[in-house]
Amino acid sequence: MSTANFSKLERAREQRAKLYTTVFSQAYSPCGNYLATCSNFGQIAVFSVKNALAVDATEESRKPINSFKAHNGSIYALEATPGFLVSGGPSEIHGWKWKNLIHSKDPKPAWTLTLPSSSPYDIPETNGLAYNSQNDTLISGGGDNLVYIWDLETGEPIVTMSGHKDYIHCVANLEKSNQCVSGSEDGTVRFWDCRAKNSMSSMFEPNKKKAVKRPELGNWISCVAVDGAEQWLVCGGAPYLSCWHIPSSTMTSVLQTPNSCSLTAIFHEGKILTAGSEPTLFHWTMNGDKEAEIPVSPESVYSLAVNKNSKSNKVLSIAGFSLSIDVCTNFNYRAFSFGFAS
Repeated sequence: MSTANFSKLERAREQRAKLYTTVFSQAYSPCGNYLATCSNFGQIAVFSVKNALAVDATEESRKPINSFKAHNGSIYALEATPGFLVSGGPSEIHGWKWKNLIHSKDPKPAWTLTLPSSSPYDIPETNGLAYNSQNDTLISGGGDNLVYIWDLETGEPIVTMSGHKDYIHCVANLEKSNQCVSGSEDGTVRFWDCRAKNSMSSMFEPNKKKAVKRPELGNWISCVAVDGAEQWLVCGGAPYLSCWHIPSSTMTSVLQTPNSCSLTAIFHEGKILTAGSEPTLFHWTMNGDKEAEIPVSPESVYSLAVNKNSKSNKVLSIAGFSLSIDVCTNFNYRAFSFGFAS
């Protein structure tokens, strides 16, 4: 290939990345100084939160300190453990040492989890990850409709949960009660006892609630979040977001976004923050009252993350269909944006 043709291909690739990059997930380092993000092109980019928040910060300090190809396909989920960043790719789960992500330009996975499959051509993607620090296990869910509990010491799945009728979009950990929860394309939110195979403890079906369902959009659940006390859950997707009291399995409020489907939600200091298929961040009370609508850069938002690991670098980051990852220092407006590099 001639140099001119190669340059044209490189320019075309760069233009495609600018137009179509989607950042699906984010994770803050245990020290709180770094933010890792992942894209539909299989890239992981790492940013220095500390440098970006410095008084003398420049545009250069808001670019990645490292960016590299991590998987041969879209990365839909990231999760942080004390020693590793975990990435869920199209056919495997990688663990990366944080120190290598920060100091090495070409890091290699420290370990890899291989998902069970009946065929080498039918390996499911991982859509959701959660970490249980009490027993050093990883929860994953994805394209084979199953939830796995992985022992990170042995690299083997120790418990497998079946019951969903369609692929799993998201998982969350309830560490205090040794449970996990999963949301699926089948429209159900299922709670599992992490200690026993196929031990579903309860199930919510939001689409059966008249105030929530939107049959013209479907039943699918794309996001679930649980508060720190493990008393409340918020979930949504095609149905409107709904808030549930976990002990009583009761829906208590509806968070209506008529112009969009919710794709991500988190609890923060007694409030619920949500976003989805419109360029807006929503703030809600637990009663379902909307407190704020904040414009954001991504046309669709797939990930909200709060840096809870550092008091001095406490920020909210917002990522989705855009090269820009918005950063809010007081959560009510965008302070600046990181620029993802594909």
